[in-house]
Amino acid sequence: FKSCSRGIARPIRVTGTSSTGVAHSKGMKTEDSITLTVQWENLNDKSLGCAVYTSSWVAPKGDVHSQQRFFYMGTNGEINVDQAHRGMTVAQDGKPFASVNPLFMKYTPTNGMFSGQGSYGVKSFECFVDACRAVNAGEKTVQDYDDGSLATVGTTVQGTAILEAGRLSLDADGRPMDIVYGEDGHTPVGIKPHEF
Repeated sequence: FKSCSRGIARPIRVTGTSSTGVAHSKGMKTEDSITLTVQWENLNDKSLGCAVYTSSWVAPKGDVHSQQRFFYMGTNGEINVDQAHRGMTVAQDGKPFASVNPLFMKYTPTNGMFSGQGSYGVKSFECFVDACRAVNAGEKTVQDYDDGSLATVGTTVQGTAILEAGRLSLDADGRPMDIVYGEDGHTPVGIKPHEF
């Protein structure tokens, strides 16, 4: 959330809705799918935008591990990204058709040895460990990584506020929640029920 909007917009209102049934049938009191509608405010001209985020754990088995899509519609164009399908599909006898993500992890060994070091599933951990070493050695500060190169408290605080406001909205039967900001106008300091 935050990395895409840093310095451009901020989330101001979140409304949560959900689907239930599968978890309840198994004795678990939780949602199967959650959808958050988030209203964003442009920091320059105060115009408003709307985003819809959905997450579900009850999706049927498909050709990918998880469906990951992004759609943006603006006044001068649109972007449609299907992150789960990166142009590589595999068909094998006796196995279902699959769209694989070759960049996340290389699961097959080369000459009997692990060979996934260059995949981003491993690189992301490597970058995190390198950053921890640099901070612990006094070479860098945590704030040095607020540039978006790593997920930090500073780069994820608005996303965390969206998730918390969504939970509060769900618990309040879908009542919208307003995100309250501090003096800097960028850092959430609280969440309160929207007053109509």
